Amino acid sequence: MQTVVQGWSGPGFLFRLGVVLLTGVTWTAHGVQKVLAQPDYMNPATMADYFTVYAYSAALLLTAASLLTLRDVARPLLPWASNILVVAVGCAVAGVANGLEDGLGLSLFGLPYVIGVMVGAGGMIVIAVKFWASPARRLTLVPTLASLAMMTVNLGGGVLGLVAWLGFGAFLIRERMSPRVASSVA
Repeated sequence: MQTVVQGWSGPGFLFRLGVVLLTGVTWTAHGVQKVLAQPDYMNPATMADYFTVYAYSAALLLTAASLLTLRDVARPLLPWASNILVVAVGCAVAGVANGLEDGLGLSLFGLPYVIGVMVGAGGMIVIAVKFWASPARRLTLVPTLASLAMMTVNLGGGVLGLVAWLGFGAFLIRERMSPRVASSVA
């Protein structure tokens, strides 16, 4: 995993880290706003309603991007890491479909949203189980908590996304700052 993180350029590393951290912050902002403001995301009319819809869509899209970073880190250890791509696509589909369905009132995107969320949340549980039984065991908590954030989104579970993605960000920083990596980069 260190060799992958080491292989990223400085700006490439910072970009990936920024996306991962923004993913956690977006899940949290959505979760807190959902609990405190009780918005009507099914029939948005106020700014708070629309904020909820688009923050959730953004969280799903950012999750898809963060899963690609997770895939890059896990790929040298896991021959099945390409399966993470399917889960990322599910999250991306759910994010776009949610914005179109609830944000623009296009109800025909309801089914793609449901399928995308099922692939995303369920797929992350499968990935977590595979991580647990692999050399990438240290990464198990990321898809576990990210999946729980998706599944408990209506209860304010987005805060779990903060723990998942900030934890992964800390992991990336630690891998980047490791003496073995630092000495080979210098």
